[in-house]
Amino acid sequence: MPKAKPDQVVVHRIELQEKERDLLEAWVGGSVVKNAVLPLSVAAGVGAAGYLGYKSLKAAYGWTEDIDEEVKQKAQQVEPIAKAGIAITPVGRAWRGFKAVFLGE
Repeated sequence: MPKAKPDQVVVHRIELQEKERDLLEAWVGGSVVKNAVLPLSVAAGVGAAGYLGYKSLKAAYGWTEDIDEEVKQKAQQVEPIAKAGIAITPVGRAWRGFKAVFLGE
């Protein structure tokens, strides 16, 4: 037998008193703080562990010292090339003209 269509609508409404509202606001506030602080603390912990691991490996084994030296050498090699490259670009020529006219260099 088919189900009959409803002929009336019943609305149920839950009302909270002042004490229940206060408790609910405290619970929601605590949940918001927990949901915001937990990921931040995990990220900070992972970052701190990585930094401490890096520093301890570098102190114990001289780890990455060769990488540091390579980066410094490459930077010294690239610096004159970069300065020369800037001088021949339109921006570099405009900058030299600006310095000559306005700064007297």
